[in-house]
Amino acid sequence: MTPPPNDLPVSRREFLEKSSTLAVGAMLGATAADAADKTPSDMKYRRFGATGLKVSEIGLGCASGLKSQVLGPFLFDRYREQLPAIVDRLFERGGNFVATSQSYHDTEEILGKALKGRRKDAIIFTATSKSQPKDVIAACELSLKHFQTDYIDCYFSHGDWRDGFHEAAQTLKKQGKIRFSGMSCHVPAKHRPHVEAKELDFIFQPYNYMALAKWTEKIDLNGIEELFALCKKQDIGVICMKPMTGHFIPNWAKEASEPKVAKLMDELKQFGAHNLYQAFLLWVLKNPNVCCAAVGMTTPHEAVEDCAAIGRKFTRVHERLLDLYAAAATKDYCRMCETCQPSCPAGIAIADILRFRMYYKNYGHRADARELYAALPESKQASACTECGLCQQACPNKLAIVSKLKEAHGLLA
Repeated sequence: MTPPPNDLPVSRREFLEKSSTLAVGAMLGATAADAADKTPSDMKYRRFGATGLKVSEIGLGCASGLKSQVLGPFLFDRYREQLPAIVDRLFERGGNFVATSQSYHDTEEILGKALKGRRKDAIIFTATSKSQPKDVIAACELSLKHFQTDYIDCYFSHGDWRDGFHEAAQTLKKQGKIRFSGMSCHVPAKHRPHVEAKELDFIFQPYNYMALAKWTEKIDLNGIEELFALCKKQDIGVICMKPMTGHFIPNWAKEASEPKVAKLMDELKQFGAHNLYQAFLLWVLKNPNVCCAAVGMTTPHEAVEDCAAIGRKFTRVHERLLDLYAAAATKDYCRMCETCQPSCPAGIAIADILRFRMYYKNYGHRADARELYAALPESKQASACTECGLCQQACPNKLAIVSKLKEAHGLLA
């Protein structure tokens, strides 16, 4: 087998762990990594809105399975090969849900085989981006075949609300092919009208420490906390995606000469890189309006490590690690809030382009990022930017959007 090129991304922890020890401070109270592999976690469960489902606080998210060229052939095949073992580790430790999409290559089929014999113990989330009712129904039928099951627990419209999906979902519910329906979206305001109308059983929403108002110059701009409180009031389930900011670290952690990065890396040498990732999970889960988090896991040990966070206390040390991380990443991390969008006179798809840039630089999904960028109308690509800077003035985080768009075009065009 051909080894992976040196510039391919490693797993979300491997890069940091090459630069830090796994010794853990007593104030964190963590067990050693090798012991954790053999010790089941005390998984906790939360009520998933009016569905009545009891979901484990964390489960498996499969965005790493975007398409066949994700991660390059070597790492992508390795990821696919390890998915069954990841599911095994997660379920051994009390995890009970998997979340994917029909667009995530063959992850539905892999998960279907991995769940064989324990379907009754699993909650399946999957999605389609189809918009016509007949196409949604056909997509659901295909997902049922992939999962080797008669029903999908939680079926959702991928990336936005679609009236056609909602219509089809009602039919599928009556047929017993899905139990509950929802939507995923990056922008809280797009969820809100459908939550208010009680058209959803659950939502998928990005949520992590970087979404805090303290990392913006405007207070509570995104309205995430209000959205979650409304979901609680309406008894709608909340599942968080990107709880670890979308595996953002490897992009900038190589810049050891940057003082803020160096400070974070020094802290991780003392406390262990895995505690940073557990801190992200603990921060998300301490919100009582959150039901669970869908976590990307690329190795079986990551499932063990994530489950080891369950039940731990969120300490000042955890918050310090998150503060150091956010301080180092905040100038490069787009929250995809789309606040900048109305200010662009050229109508450039700013949030989408910066997301594709993240796919390319942080996820290593290079071919897919280029494919997604190429699918944008030329008028909405970064090449149409006049460098007026109005987007940067509108951005609550003061990102250098103009230069990032220029960089994205160079990488993706």
